[in-house]
Amino acid sequence: MPDMYFGVIANLGVVLLLVLILKTLNKVTINLTWLFGTLFILFCYFLALFKGKELISLDLVFSDLKWNWSGKIVAITVWALVLVSLAAFKSDFKIKEAGFTFSQNEGSIKPAMLVLSLFIALQVIVTLSLGDGPNYDFETLLYQALIPGLDEEPMFRGVLLFCFSLAVVSSRINFFGSQINIAGLLLVLLFGLVHGVMYIDGEWHLSAFRIVLTGSYGFIMLWLRERTGSLVFPIVAHNMVNFVGQLV
Repeated sequence: MPDMYFGVIANLGVVLLLVLILKTLNKVTINLTWLFGTLFILFCYFLALFKGKELISLDLVFSDLKWNWSGKIVAITVWALVLVSLAAFKSDFKIKEAGFTFSQNEGSIKPAMLVLSLFIALQVIVTLSLGDGPNYDFETLLYQALIPGLDEEPMFRGVLLFCFSLAVVSSRINFFGSQINIAGLLLVLLFGLVHGVMYIDGEWHLSAFRIVLTGSYGFIMLWLRERTGSLVFPIVAHNMVNFVGQLV
């Protein structure tokens, strides 16, 4: 098994262990059908990221690509197929339930704009504090301005959030106008873990800072998703933050 899969399995194991603990504490109820379905979606997603070049080899056309365009394009195809499958096989499913709508919840645009502005400011502060100056080229700017949000937000804050909320059922907490459930928080944790815990060349690499930072960013985008009822702000926020992070 390639090293990269060990990290994914370990991260999923942490989340599933927490699910079992929460179940034991009667904080959640578990629907096994949706749980296994969510795990299958995650498996397909990471497989797409890792093996996407074997399906769409953009390197044959653009020989000097630095970023994983192929894997991301296949990953985008995965969430699109999941969305189509939900629409086809879940009789009462509406795509806006997974955030796929341009309509924003009433009264949510102004607070979302404020949070978006603060989010970008936070990224500038973090980058200036930890970075060593601008480091970008045209491909990097184009990739960061388009791809991360179109891949990760419809997946993590879209179809996965919808399916995992049916798998791990809990009450919701009102957090400054955003109704957040345990499933969403667990996905935020997973989002942080996959960026901060990796198994490379036979060695474990753990960055608590990356887990906390990426998990915090994931929480902000979860807040935007639940506050607005749409993926528009999370997608824009993700791409803008990544883009700005390359410029400063």
